[in-house]
Amino acid sequence: MAIQKPAQKESLLDAITDLARDKGLPREKVVAVVQDAVAAAAKKKYKNYEDIEARFNTKSGAIEVFRYKTVIDSDDIDPDNEITLTEARLLDSLAESGDEVEYEIENTDLRRVISQTARQLVFQKLREAERENVFENFKDRKGEVLSGMVVRSERNRTILSFNNCEAILYGRETIMGERFSPGEHVRVVLLDVLNEPRERSQLVVSRTHPLLLIKLFEMEVPEVYDGIVEILGAAREPGRRAKVAVRSHDPDVDPVGACVGMRGSRVQAIIADLKGEKIDIIKWSEDLSTYVAAALAPAEISRMKIDEERLQIDVEVEPDQLSLAIGRQGQNVRLASKLVGYKINVSSNKDTQLSLEEQIRERLLESQAQLAQMQSNSQTAGQKEPAEPQADSDGGPVESEAQAAPTDEGKLPSSEEKGAEAASAMEAENAGDAESDGESAVREEK
Repeated sequence: MAIQKPAQKESLLDAITDLARDKGLPREKVVAVVQDAVAAAAKKKYKNYEDIEARFNTKSGAIEVFRYKTVIDSDDIDPDNEITLTEARLLDSLAESGDEVEYEIENTDLRRVISQTARQLVFQKLREAERENVFENFKDRKGEVLSGMVVRSERNRTILSFNNCEAILYGRETIMGERFSPGEHVRVVLLDVLNEPRERSQLVVSRTHPLLLIKLFEMEVPEVYDGIVEILGAAREPGRRAKVAVRSHDPDVDPVGACVGMRGSRVQAIIADLKGEKIDIIKWSEDLSTYVAAALAPAEISRMKIDEERLQIDVEVEPDQLSLAIGRQGQNVRLASKLVGYKINVSSNKDTQLSLEEQIRERLLESQAQLAQMQSNSQTAGQKEPAEPQADSDGGPVESEAQAAPTDEGKLPSSEEKGAEAASAMEAENAGDAESDGESAVREEK
């Protein structure tokens, strides 16, 4: 019995066509899904029938349901699924044992069964078909950069759309502080494609993975895309800083300059896409020590010890280079370790802390110098305009007592003299302490 009337041909075909377009599936796939759902619903209705098939009639626009009986050369048969050879030959004179006879199921109750059961099965089958379609379309695109449109933002996740396919960008895969608006286009890297029905998102996408940085360089730098410049590694702290190691297969091409671009145009485009993430581009070297020194730039390395068995490198720098080598909150040395693949320990080759006596002496000298400068400035400001020199009887100028015979009492000591006096006082004090210690020792012996 035909489930749909011929007058419903256009509506059914239109429904299938619209459904296929909305789900991004071929129309033949949707037709097959509907046929399977109707057959499954019919089997639930007629449990005694073993072989049931549903077919979509493109001419009448109806879904027809059929059951099959097997021809048996015996009188002992199952009447629901088998037919004798004699009865089969009445229908077809060429029928043989083992053939199948087709019967159309005619029952008005089947419409109600399909409307209730087949609808659920259709949606289930469509979800399975969508999942298979997504898997087939994206399984060969792992590692590519995809541009998705933001559909909506929810708590700790963002829904992206990629040509009738949605993916979830979780908060842990976004750069810290990023906020997306509906309709905004976002570039992500495709890490994996899942084919599990329990997964909420088949496409595993990220904006924090180092692979995104590498792929963005391939898109922005033609030399990287053509293979002239090769990116051998990348390490990131998303949104803050990154390091990229490059080398050139053409001696006439500078790999660092090619990635930076004219006035930094190429690398600045990538930095803007990554929300201001600073990028250090270093030249890769086969010599590990040279590579490590470049990774720790701008700090200058004084000494390096490499332990290949433990994958550890001990680096020594000058005291004034220690902060540069470690970086802010250890950022520089962490990224260098990730990039090189070795644990890097940075230390200073000199003790930067002064002893207590040296600190006191240094501060005393500084304070004495400041005091001398203040007194000199006040004396200069307090001086008046010099008077006209008086001539003596011989016609020569008469010098004042202050000018002719300056005394030591009016002379201010210099900072060096004050520092020497302070040092002498400290030495005398230390000598006095030593003498008192000696006298105490003599008294103890007596």
